[in-house]
Amino acid sequence: MKKSIIFLAAFVLSTALLPHKAIADEKWSTEEYDVIYQDERNRTAIWTYGDGFGTVFIDGLAGVYTGRGSYSGYWVQESSSLRCDTFREDANGEPTYYWGGFEITFIDPDFPSRWEAMIGLCDLEPTISLTGTPITPLFEP
Repeated sequence: MKKSIIFLAAFVLSTALLPHKAIADEKWSTEEYDVIYQDERNRTAIWTYGDGFGTVFIDGLAGVYTGRGSYSGYWVQESSSLRCDTFREDANGEPTYYWGGFEITFIDPDFPSRWEAMIGLCDLEPTISLTGTPITPLFEP
């Protein structure tokens, strides 16, 4: 009995100290859509929003689950209020002319985290603000 309790305590402690894998565990509510941390490719985090309506690529965020700060990236989707002169690749590697810049700052450095983003259309300066609030039972505002 004593060995079982010691083993269980060691297991719980060891798993609590492991880095948290945020993929698919992170979901946010915004003023527009729900956003999901979908995948990672090398150093780039890939988020989706609007039930697959669009994708956000955030450089340098992949694998960073603690000590988060500010990052840059871009969003793509099938349509938008402005068609860009140049294209960007979507999540499937296909070209889309509906994209823009995405600048994000995490308010809380560790998972789960709130964030604020500035979004632009095409190459224009980001002027649209968006706030993400975690949708998770672990988050208590």
